[in-house]
Amino acid sequence: MKKIYLILILLTSLNVMAQNKKNYFIHFTSNPMVNPSAAIMSINAASEALKQGHSVVYFAAGDGVRILLKDVIKNLHTVTAHGGRFGKISKMAENLFLEFSNQGGIIHVSEGSFATYGINQDNHKEHLIEVSKIFWSYPKQLIEESSKADIVFSY
Repeated sequence: MKKIYLILILLTSLNVMAQNKKNYFIHFTSNPMVNPSAAIMSINAASEALKQGHSVVYFAAGDGVRILLKDVIKNLHTVTAHGGRFGKISKMAENLFLEFSNQGGIIHVSEGSFATYGINQDNHKEHLIEVSKIFWSYPKQLIEESSKADIVFSY
C-alpha cells in the first residue's frame, strides 16, 4: 500500500512539473541601436525562460535582425547608459545569446529582413555572431511558431 501511495505522489509531482513548463515566443522587431533596452530585455527574457526549463523560440524580424550582427551586438554599450557605457553590457548580451543558442533555444530570423541588409544564408557567417543554429524564416513561420506559444513577448 505504501508503494502505491509513493507512486501516486511521484506521478502527481511529475504532472505538476509538466504543467508548469510553457512555450515562450519572443518576437524582436526593434532596431537595437535605437532601442537597446528592448534588445537587452528580449535576450534576457529568452535566456531566463530557457534557464527555468521552458521551451523558447526567439524570432528576430524587421530591424530586429540587426541584433545578431557582430558590429551591432558588440556595440550596444555605445547607445545605452545600461552597464555604464562600457563594453560590459554588450558582452553580456552576446554571451546570453550564445548561451541561449547553445542550450537549446531556437532562433528564427526573417530572411527577407536580412536581405535588406545584404545578408543571406550564403554570407551570414561573415556578419553574424556564432549562434549554433538559425532558422531562416518568413511570415509563414512567424505565424506557425507564435501560434504554438503559451506566452508571447514582443519587443
